[in-house]
Amino acid sequence: MANINLLPWREEAREKQKRDYMGTLALVFLMSSLVAYLSLSLIEGMTENQRSRNAYLKSEISLLDAQIEEISKITERKKDIERRTEIILNLQQSRNLPTHVLDELVRIVPPGIYLSSIDKKGSVLWIEGRSESNNNVANMMRKVKTSEYLDDPSMQSIVAQNEELRLLQRFKLRIAIRETSSFELDAGGNTAQGAKK
Repeated sequence: MANINLLPWREEAREKQKRDYMGTLALVFLMSSLVAYLSLSLIEGMTENQRSRNAYLKSEISLLDAQIEEISKITERKKDIERRTEIILNLQQSRNLPTHVLDELVRIVPPGIYLSSIDKKGSVLWIEGRSESNNNVANMMRKVKTSEYLDDPSMQSIVAQNEELRLLQRFKLRIAIRETSSFELDAGGNTAQGAKK
């Protein structure tokens, strides 16, 4: 006689398959949840690390900004000190200039020239006087060109006049004053260089 199994084996197989499917589904859900949690934790840790680095960079940038501002103030003070030092050196170099100019005038005025007025305007001397001949004025202009303190003589006018039975020429002469002469640079150059250092 044939062996017939009347037990509901198909339903049991179906139930087992369903249980296996649900278990696999739950396992996949748990694994994906774990992976998502780990990924989010990693991203959060990286974000926190980047935030701390950004905060450190901001603090360092603020320190550098303060140092840059202090350096700019120091640079401004240095420029101000250099400007004042230059003014003081120029004043120190030019304090004896009037004496030297008068000494030079005594040296360059030849016999036969009589000065009636000397006027200084800025760095220019305006000289008026009388001369016995044009050669005397020309000699004086040549001596001006060799002077340490005077430069660029320029004749403004020369007019012949009879005064007290003598023929004299009335002249006006413009002479530039050198701001710093080679003598002053040689004598005070070491002091000026020492002050600039």
